[in-house]
Amino acid sequence: MNVQRFFNEDLPAALRRNPAGAAEIGGTYQFRISGPGGGEWWVEVTRAKTGVWAGYWPGAQCELAIDSADFKSLVTGDPSSAEALASAGRLVVMGSSSLVARVNQLSRL
Repeated sequence: MNVQRFFNEDLPAALRRNPAGAAEIGGTYQFRISGPGGGEWWVEVTRAKTGVWAGYWPGAQCELAIDSADFKSLVTGDPSSAEALASAGRLVVMGSSSLVARVNQLSRL
């Protein structure tokens, strides 16, 4: 998985193909990805609007700070991996922790 391609190409295309599935996730996310291929993006997946934007948006309901390698496992792996990464200090979550459990649904749209 390429993090840049995920946010700049793959996820926007998936949101266009499946807006109803995106709306089921229901929230706004700010991703702060460090390490190789990292960057900052915010994602809105609500009934009113879906999309992915580069940069920082302070109004997100859930902000995640994570290394690019750990992000790959978070998005493509078991939803419970978020708890393990957070316990190990490798995932910092601010805001709605319930939205973290739905992050891997983004890769399944």
